[in-house]
Order: sequence, then C-alpha cells, then structure tokens
Amino acid sequence: MSNKNHIAYLDSIRGLAALAVINEHFVIAYGLPCKDQFCQRILDYSPLHIWWDGGAAVSLFFVLSGFVLALKYFCDTQHPDLNKFQLTSFVIGRLFRIWLPYVGLVVLSGFLYRYTFETSTLKTELMASDWIISLWRSHPLNFMDMLREAFLLKLPPLVVLLPQSWTLSIELVLSLLLPIGLLLAERGLTWLVLFSLFAVFLLGVSPFLLHFLLGLIIARHYKQIVDYLSQRTLARSGVLFLGLVLYTSGNTVPKIVGETLLWLSSGLGAGLIILYVLSSKNTQSVLSNIILRQMGKVSYSAYLLHIAVLICITPYLLSTLEFVTLNQQVLWLGGLLLTIVVVQLLACVFYYVLERPSINLGRKLLKIKFCRLNPSGNIYG
Repeated sequence: MSNKNHIAYLDSIRGLAALAVINEHFVIAYGLPCKDQFCQRILDYSPLHIWWDGGAAVSLFFVLSGFVLALKYFCDTQHPDLNKFQLTSFVIGRLFRIWLPYVGLVVLSGFLYRYTFETSTLKTELMASDWIISLWRSHPLNFMDMLREAFLLKLPPLVVLLPQSWTLSIELVLSLLLPIGLLLAERGLTWLVLFSLFAVFLLGVSPFLLHFLLGLIIARHYKQIVDYLSQRTLARSGVLFLGLVLYTSGNTVPKIVGETLLWLSSGLGAGLIILYVLSSKNTQSVLSNIILRQMGKVSYSAYLLHIAVLICITPYLLSTLEFVTLNQQVLWLGGLLLTIVVVQLLACVFYYVLERPSINLGRKLLKIKFCRLNPSGNIYG
C-alpha cells in the first residue's frame, strides 16, 4: 500500500477483470477453442468459465470502484471524514478520469468505423461470428449518432462504436452518488442498506448500485475485517471459496433464478474475493507482480480499446498466423494471445497519450479553482 488513497495490488485485480472482458468478447467473436460439446459445456457452465466471465468481471469493477473511491474518507474509524470531501473537485475528477478518455476513444472509433463500414470482412480460417462482423458494418451512423454516443451520462438505446460503454455510463452516475452514500454511512449501516434497496427495487436504479455500496461498506469496515481475517487462515480460505462460488454463479446456477439475483450473487462474490485479497499477504505479493500491475494501470484504456482491436486488427493477426498453421486450436490460442498483446500495447500508448493527460488536466483545473478561492494555496483550506 503506497498510501491510504491507493492500494497498489488492487490495480492487478482491475487488470485481470478487464482481461476477462476481453477474453469474453474474443470467445463471442470466435467461439471456444474446442468443438466437442462436452468440452464446451465444461468451459461454459462450470467455474472454469471464470477466465472469460465478463459479466462477473463487471460486478467486480463496481464493487472495487465503490471501495477505492470511499476508502480515503474512512481513516481509522467507521465514520467518514466528510471534511475531506469536496463535491466540485470530486465531480471534476470523475469527469476527467472517465469521460474525457472515453470521448477520445469515441472519436478514434468513429474514424475506424468509417473505414471499416465501407470495407468487406477479411475471411479467416477461424470463422468469425455474425456478432463481431455486424457490430459496426450493420449499423449506419451519422455524425449526430456518434455525438449522442459521446454523451456518457445518457447513452442512446443502441451503442455501436463502444458497446461496452453501458457499464461506464452506470459507473459515472453511481460514482457521483458517493456523497449520498457517505452521508448515509455516517447515519449508520441500516440507512445505507434501506436506501439502496429502495432505490433499486422501487425507483428502478441499476442493481449495480448495490455492488457500488458493497464496496463502500467494505471500505467502512476495512480495518476491522482485515485485522480479523489476517489472523485466521481457515476463515480466510472459507471467504475465498464462498467468494468464488458466488462470483461464478452466473454460469453455474440456472437462469430461472433471475438475472438480477445472479448479478447480486456475483457482486457479493466479488466483495468476498476483495476481502480475501485485502487480508492475504501472499496473494498481495503475487498481485504485486510488475506485469499484472501494468495491466491494471492501463486497464481502463484496454477496456475502451479492445472492441476496436477485435474488429480492425484481430482478423489480420489471424490471417498472418495462417502462414504458420491452419490448426484451429493453435489459431484460436494464437489469435487470443496476440489480441491481448496488441490491446495491452495500444492501451499503454493511450494511457500516456490521453488518459494520464486527462487526469492531470482535471487536477490543474482544480488547482487553479481552489487557488483563486483560497490564495494561501491550501486546497482543503
């Protein structure tokens, strides 16, 4: 932990979650590596699905986001230090952290879309699904359509350029509700839970609000939970086992239980997994690997970029691999690995070219604003 505001090894969890989303979209685009029905069922309807369980990864994103955003307001007590909270700085920070990089990718995807829409699909030995082929080519867009997709707070019913951005829209809205969550946490856990249930089941707010507030609750009780679990290996192992069971339940539990319940189950599982990581020094050491941390650092850029890579670059990677082999399994594995590498490399470039400058720009604007309000230069003065 470098400081109270940032737990470095959690970056790796975010990176692995983003990798699961990339894997899922590759599988949707090119299928699973085995054609045997039994093998496919094992990979699809068992906990082995975890490596490409993008739905559970989204739940993990929201729980982790709620935890990270709320943690710095809970110092050593269960009561938030609201003196640290500055609404204007928080809102500007979130907009420049999420929205501006997103707009940059919408613009880039718009240019790539124009080129792709007018070209035929590159045929490869590894057959692409109708989903990836038609994702851009079957949905004509004009400038106003693209502009609507750039307005992240209210996306159009059909998002074409970055279809994965539905999660970002919810993330931005929920993160802006953090002040309400902190105020309710000050009143007590009961207030927080009742408000969440009322908002989700009666007002129609996204069920991911419960994931986000679960992260806030973990932040509120962070020290007590970690102190308890870090001294009890058996309890910690039980938390991990139950977390994995719930996290993967979206593919192991029959769909008749309802989509909302499955989302809630995966969110609770994500929370338990985070608790395990927070209390396990060995796991933290593994997650502190430089490669995993780098993946976490650029995970947002990777999340934004990967659909464009799947559409515009992956077919050419597969076509190149065909000079080496025509074996379907080798092509599949090689295509997946090369797609991941390309996404990570481009994400690294995008991170330093747009994502970091966007964050720094937001900080500069805040510094100018608060220096004007407070000539002493003390942001929190």
